[in-house]
Amino acid sequence: MSDQVYLQSVAIIGAGMAGLTCATALQGLVRDVKVFEKEVFAGGRVNRFREREFEFNHGAQYFTVNHPLFWNIVQAWQSAGIVRPWDGWVVELNKGQVLNSGPSTQRFVGVPRMQVIIENLVGQCEIRTSTRVAEMEKQPDGRWLLFNDRGGYLGEFDAVIFATTANDLDELSRYSSEIKTQADKVDMTACWTGMFAFQEKLDIPYDAAFVLDSPLSWISRHQLTNQSESPDCWVLHATPEWSQKNLASFRGRIMHQLLEAFWQATGLEKFKPIFSSVHCWKMAAPINPIKQDCLFDEENAIGACGDWCTAARIEGAVLSGFSMADRVMKFLNKPTLKMEQAG
Repeated sequence: MSDQVYLQSVAIIGAGMAGLTCATALQGLVRDVKVFEKEVFAGGRVNRFREREFEFNHGAQYFTVNHPLFWNIVQAWQSAGIVRPWDGWVVELNKGQVLNSGPSTQRFVGVPRMQVIIENLVGQCEIRTSTRVAEMEKQPDGRWLLFNDRGGYLGEFDAVIFATTANDLDELSRYSSEIKTQADKVDMTACWTGMFAFQEKLDIPYDAAFVLDSPLSWISRHQLTNQSESPDCWVLHATPEWSQKNLASFRGRIMHQLLEAFWQATGLEKFKPIFSSVHCWKMAAPINPIKQDCLFDEENAIGACGDWCTAARIEGAVLSGFSMADRVMKFLNKPTLKMEQAG
């Protein structure tokens, strides 16, 4: 009997870089792949903030490449015109003084914005946003029934993949204590992000900076490849320590303190912004990734992937997603599973 008769289906919970990468890698290899995302938009931290005419890459502003597999992917993205090298001037700052402005690692950005990478992946997937998977029910044949938070039926799947942050896996203990035990070892940092727009371009010659001895860890001028530089938009990331200490603070207070830290870091005179906003990434990055590409519990047909498995970078999320897809295919192609499905 041909393998083509077997009906295989995979559910992926989470539409960040890891989940979308896993989903696209499985396309054409698995009959049915569905991605469920609890938020209104896909992308996770590779997303943009937009209000009125102001736009910011308020999560990831760039990415780097180290692994050969990821380099092949980035080359394909370049050929498709959705990413390009970023030659922005990145420095180190300490209270207005530029300490290091030498050559740095090659960085890449999405064209015209980082979110284009997500949009490209979403276009290759079957995805349902604003959908929270709240209940899973294992069937006698090993498959899983999924339901949303209103009790609505979402489908039946041979395997379920959690592509969320490690701290979002609390419910997983009901289904796979093996994976939950590993996820519990990971600590996630918070990050307050400030977004400010100025009518005139600030007198800052560099494009971005790592900030030392400050509540801020990173500042970056937001640039779109197809738009003018006015207004001048800046993204400010606070340090994990400062963010955690001020996690429960009022947004207005956070906005004021981040802007004050910006003036101190750049050494500029204060200038009133024409737009201000803040966002708190409560699970911004893993402090101590588990150093495994992904996790998969074959007995329960449940997997987990994300940058918390590998490294707190876009590359880490992508490689984890690809590794997860490989583990799923090996599982689905096991002779014993095929016999059960055929029966």
